[in-house]
Amino acid sequence: MVGLVLLMTVSFCYAMFQGGFVSWFIFYSFLPFSVYASMLLFYPLQDLTVERRVNKRECRAGESVEIALTFTRKSRLPLLFMVVEEELPQQLEDRGLQRKMIIFPGFRRTFSMSYTLENLERGEHSLQSIRFWIGDFLGLVEKEAIYSSPLKITVFPRYHELAYSDLDRVFNQGAVVSTKKTQREHSVVSGVREYQPGDQLSWINWKATARTNEIMTKEFEVQKNRNVFIMLDEKPSDFFEESIVMAASVAHAMLKRGMEIGYVSMGSRMIIPAAAGNNQKRKIFYRLVKEEPSVVNALNENVRKGILPANAAVIFIVSDLTLEKVDILSAFRPNQGLMLCVKKQADLTDEERLSSSTAISRGIMVSFFEHGQLKFDRSEVMAK
Repeated sequence: MVGLVLLMTVSFCYAMFQGGFVSWFIFYSFLPFSVYASMLLFYPLQDLTVERRVNKRECRAGESVEIALTFTRKSRLPLLFMVVEEELPQQLEDRGLQRKMIIFPGFRRTFSMSYTLENLERGEHSLQSIRFWIGDFLGLVEKEAIYSSPLKITVFPRYHELAYSDLDRVFNQGAVVSTKKTQREHSVVSGVREYQPGDQLSWINWKATARTNEIMTKEFEVQKNRNVFIMLDEKPSDFFEESIVMAASVAHAMLKRGMEIGYVSMGSRMIIPAAAGNNQKRKIFYRLVKEEPSVVNALNENVRKGILPANAAVIFIVSDLTLEKVDILSAFRPNQGLMLCVKKQADLTDEERLSSSTAISRGIMVSFFEHGQLKFDRSEVMAK
């Protein structure tokens, strides 16, 4: 304000004392800019409203979310430009996803802008406020305002579609679910679906296949007599996110098959009781959204006793194999456990191979998650 008045005074005094065409030309040339700057100085930014809209509030990791901002104002005073900056949460700023754009409203009372948050990571991302500022032609006046517009975007973990043959391998070994004579022939048919690799020829529904011109197989509702709990190793590791993906993949595959599963959090001591259906999938996936690496193991020996039903089986998902983790699973359910490791079997160290052999000797199955498929320990295959 002081600088604007000072420049106006100086240019007027120069024209008065100097006289002539040039001095008055300079004064009148500067006058429109100074008048506009004076009007902008009193422009009510609080009358400007902002509406934030997103194409989806929930997505999977790796997907993109498009955000649109719509500005509405009462005054028709022309705005030369407006710089808009979305104040992103820290986890997005750390990835360099800063969103600052310049728009030119002019005489428009309603104007908008949009941008895309790409390749989002797992977690809850809270957008809080929008910062914007306006200015004049010469940079004499600049006004800033912050508009609060809370918005939460939930990014669920990615998951792989596990082949039915992979799951059958686990079930038929007796590590997770003991069923009737065979896994499917004594189950209830609940519907039909498209053929997937690993499906048996006897499962094909020929009537549905003839009607759709695509190979359709029977969908079974599995009869089970044992609950399954997924337990995640939450110790810091370079493979922690891969462990989350594995947990989500196993949960999705089992729930899709109609099984009842639960979830055990080692870091927070939180237990999600075993259940089936889409609601259970949402509960487990939402918990996986919140999981973070933790050096604290809340499931000590005293806590582990009686924490799960007597007929429960445990799938322990780990980022690496250690004797300590084998002991943890053994303490939960001897001879009723499965360890899934996100490492490739070829990359195991000598200590991890020893841990794998120890687990197998205790009746615990060991499997590896490679390229979206379950790979079983070769030594276990030979033993069986």
